[in-house]
Amino acid sequence: MLKKDNIFTISVFIVLLIIPILFDDFYINNISYFMIWTFISLGLALIWGMGGILSFGQTAFFGLAGYSFAIISINFSDIYAVGIWSPILALAITAIFGAIVGYFLFYGGIYDVFIGIVTLAITLVLETFMAQTAGPEWTVGNARLNGFNGMQGMPPIGIKIGEYKFDLQGIGQYYFIVFLAMFLLWLLYKIKKSNFGLILLASKEDRTRVESLGHNVKKIQMITFSLSALLAGVSGILYTNWGGYITPSSMGLIASAMPVIWVAASGKNDFFSVFFGCILLVYISQTLAVNGAQYAIILMGLILVIVTRYFPEGIILMLKKLLTNKFLSKK
Repeated sequence: MLKKDNIFTISVFIVLLIIPILFDDFYINNISYFMIWTFISLGLALIWGMGGILSFGQTAFFGLAGYSFAIISINFSDIYAVGIWSPILALAITAIFGAIVGYFLFYGGIYDVFIGIVTLAITLVLETFMAQTAGPEWTVGNARLNGFNGMQGMPPIGIKIGEYKFDLQGIGQYYFIVFLAMFLLWLLYKIKKSNFGLILLASKEDRTRVESLGHNVKKIQMITFSLSALLAGVSGILYTNWGGYITPSSMGLIASAMPVIWVAASGKNDFFSVFFGCILLVYISQTLAVNGAQYAIILMGLILVIVTRYFPEGIILMLKKLLTNKFLSKK
């Protein structure tokens, strides 16, 4: 049965589904790009909004997945269905790395602001390392890392069946992202309502008390961190597939701060608000960046300051509540 408070969510997805009918390929590809970043933001909303753990490592997982996908797909380009199993394997690598980092963080007793410091350090170390791999000696099999210029030439996600080749490009990529977003939002809300989610939410308020009730909070936080890394990896692979390249700059200091701003401004406690808000904010950021990247950075910083001071719940979440209450009051 349709719930009245889901009207706004359903309306947004209806609009997204009919956009390809109204716009040409240029706009469809741009909107696909905006939606690609929603998954890294949803991962941060999971670990920060539900778990109260602020991580600056999302772009590290983003880059790890993108580079892993590129390296695997280039080295095994002649193997059947590489465009299907290479992104899956890249996601597995990213999730395992996220679990390893999460293990040392939470079982090592690192919390609060120190998690932000450690995850930011991991991101910057990974970016610095990848940027200095420009020499010909920096190769993984047939794949050259290519330093700050980044990797390119990887085959797209897809599969060839006989004479027909199905690639995740254009409208196909757009609809794949929309339906994937629908599925992941549904799954995240299911997690939020599950016993796992309730324990995670409780640990956000009082970790010690939850542990005293017999729950393994460290394990739950580690799994959540790994899931967050997995979602960031989805963005990394889709980004690499969308543009046909991946560069170290996608893991830089500015890049690592952007998801934090998007999630905080949208409303970290609600997944759909983060999804919708991320699309709008990336659109605004990219529009301003046409005239100079510094304008986008300044505006995003200003938005963060305003939201932190006047709208701690997030602007999009606040608007969603107002529209929902207004709609329900008419019934």
